[in-house]
Amino acid sequence: MVTETISAFMILGIVILFLNPGNLTMPDSVQTMLIIGLIVSFLTFAAFIFREKSSDERESLHILTAGRISYLVGVGTLIIGVIIQALSHKIDSWLVIALCAMVFSKLLSRIYSHFRM
Repeated sequence: MVTETISAFMILGIVILFLNPGNLTMPDSVQTMLIIGLIVSFLTFAAFIFREKSSDERESLHILTAGRISYLVGVGTLIIGVIIQALSHKIDSWLVIALCAMVFSKLLSRIYSHFRM
């Protein structure tokens, strides 16, 4: 739990640094190190998420609820981003790609679990 939390905060911190809140010039070497740090933090976080095991039904329900909430927040945020950019007539294709990837992967996982589990 501690490693998951630390890696999640590292991901958030690095992504916020990419927004360049202080309007600082970021040399290529710093940007490269941030990209590597982001990848390592994400892989660490993903490894702990996949290794996550529940000890009873209640804990299993908590894990499922957290997954649903985080999925809905992610999709909702992307939809708000698409709407805001559509109103300004400048839609970033990465928002649409990320939204489609999330919805499509959710659909595929539901179909897979329906037939295989």
